[in-house]
Amino acid sequence: MPVNAGPEYFAAEKRYSEARTTEQKIVALQDMIRTAPHHKGAENLLADLRKRLSKLKKEALIERKKSHKPKFVIRKEGAAQICIIGLTNSGKSTLLNSLTNAKTKIADYPYTTKEPQVGMMVYNDLQFQLIEIPSSFNSESLGLLHSCDLIILVLDATQKIDKQKDDLMKLLKQNRLDSKKMVFVKNKSKVCGLNQNVICLDAQAGVGLDELKEKIWESLDLIKVYTKSPNKTRDIPALALEKDSTVEDLAKEIHNDFIKTFKFARIFNSTKFSGKRVGLEYKLRDNDVVEIHTD
Repeated sequence: MPVNAGPEYFAAEKRYSEARTTEQKIVALQDMIRTAPHHKGAENLLADLRKRLSKLKKEALIERKKSHKPKFVIRKEGAAQICIIGLTNSGKSTLLNSLTNAKTKIADYPYTTKEPQVGMMVYNDLQFQLIEIPSSFNSESLGLLHSCDLIILVLDATQKIDKQKDDLMKLLKQNRLDSKKMVFVKNKSKVCGLNQNVICLDAQAGVGLDELKEKIWESLDLIKVYTKSPNKTRDIPALALEKDSTVEDLAKEIHNDFIKTFKFARIFNSTKFSGKRVGLEYKLRDNDVVEIHTD
């Protein structure tokens, strides 16, 4: 038993003793190392914990090599796939439920969410797929971060913000994910400063959600394009495309056969050229409405 250890350490030690899987033991050990005393008298304790952690990581690597098929495969849907991560009890499930149609279980004890949870968020005539990543940060769940378009990092405003941010960024860097597009969210916020790099909100109260949606769209750096049939109104939901996309890119997004039978397209927008005929090479703009004509 370490000298002067706080309640966080003993809680982590209890999770370690009760853990059933290698991944759960790794997470608990990491928490034990993080919360253990770091003075000279605790050097032997820390050395023992790190030795155990190293051994468990090797065992986990062997387990992963035995299974080539990923445990979690979530097909992308909507304009973008966005993953939500954060330390335990930071409010990830509440945020997911508030933004989407998901009904994720919420409780005030750690590690309530065991597997990735999915919901669809609607914003500005677009649909976005949101995935909550469990705080156990097992390798299968973290694998989803590599293919997603954006990561939302949830920070608990009632805890040490800088420490949470450092821990999450360290996790991302260790998994070569620190170059992904990110949005930082300070949840459970009562007072917000002028830091434009962090969105302050209270997911439970539904405060700040519109600002977060706007920040997500801005960070994705995409354009929104509508399609329509002749003599019809524009279709909803719209489509999200990379900037500098062309009519050809849009046609491929809808169906490859459109390229084979394409005749021309009409572009409707707020300019004086609205309704003009264009070819496949036409470069689309944000909020363009495209009417494709085929043979």
